[in-house]
Amino acid sequence: MVAAAFIGPGTLATATAAGASSGLALAWSLLFALIATVVLQELAMRSSLVTQEDLAALARQFGGPLWGRWLIAPLIVLAIGVGNAAYQSGNLSGAAIGLTTFFPERFASIILFLSAIAAILILSNRYRWLERSLVALVVLMAVLFLGLAFTLLPNLLALPAERLTPRFSQNDTLLVLALIGTTIVPYNLFLHATAARRKWGNTPLHAALREARWESFIAITIGAVITLAIMSVATVLLATPSDLSALDALIYQVERRLPGVGGALVATGLFAAGCSSALAAPIAAGWAVCGALGLSTDERGAAFKSVSLVVLVIGAGLALLASRPQALIVTAQAANAMLLPLVALILLLIANSKLIPDRWKNSKLINLLASAIIALVIALAAVKLRALLPV
Repeated sequence: MVAAAFIGPGTLATATAAGASSGLALAWSLLFALIATVVLQELAMRSSLVTQEDLAALARQFGGPLWGRWLIAPLIVLAIGVGNAAYQSGNLSGAAIGLTTFFPERFASIILFLSAIAAILILSNRYRWLERSLVALVVLMAVLFLGLAFTLLPNLLALPAERLTPRFSQNDTLLVLALIGTTIVPYNLFLHATAARRKWGNTPLHAALREARWESFIAITIGAVITLAIMSVATVLLATPSDLSALDALIYQVERRLPGVGGALVATGLFAAGCSSALAAPIAAGWAVCGALGLSTDERGAAFKSVSLVVLVIGAGLALLASRPQALIVTAQAANAMLLPLVALILLLIANSKLIPDRWKNSKLINLLASAIIALVIALAAVKLRALLPV
């Protein structure tokens, strides 16, 4: 489930754009994102399992009556509430792009229809049964890309060295941030911590941590491998420039390789990935924001539903206003990467705070790794912001 959650429209659009424009030259950022995700998810799970508290509640307790209410809570609302609204726009856009393969010129209508369905499912608390079916479709799409990547491996190795050799320039910053942002998803830290606490809450702590770490590592690694497979397929199939957008060109080229099946499967998987993420993002925002504000996180409560619906509406509005939906998806991932240091810093402080018993606090190595991750993402964000500001 965690691996499938990684493979949303942002992953598909970003990996495709990176492969089409740069080949595997930016694949190093996936390795960094894999290590960073493993480290940060472990911090989140350990903190939650040791204290038996959700991450948002821990953040509020860490700040105390004053700072928790007036500093930490607003920061989480900014990072998760605003960040998830950006993600939501990409989720709905991705699902709509998938459906426009079958229903051309219906992009806006599809956005409105999907938003209405998501709102009904959130209000009725009936979204879980649909998510399982959507995840199954995402898994089929992932298997397709893994198979294509293996089949195209000889073509990949025959490409010019500049499309395979690692590189980084200022022009690559947006794509690098997007690849990081689509892998280290800030709201997943909150979701994963809550899921781990619910699953292993009654298991002895040593065993719970061991199982949670191992399961998390496997799921994150699978997600990264699938992302690399998508990037590899795009590197080979989209090596020649096209008038089509990256995702449309990918669907077209996969259809040429597997007539009658390939294009439809990619489009259906993209639709399913968008829909499942379009349900997950508002729900995650509801848990995190309500927890940070000290409100009830009961999914049937008015506060929870209100936060979820606000995120859904803002995301739908951004998706409808976007003139270039696929560019919006990539930009949303980059925006979340810029918000990531804020969430990661709060998490790092919690893992070293008095809330965590001494024996379960971070080691010096973990602190060093987490600090380096935060510093590097801040540096990348600074490079991008500097490029955007007028000289």
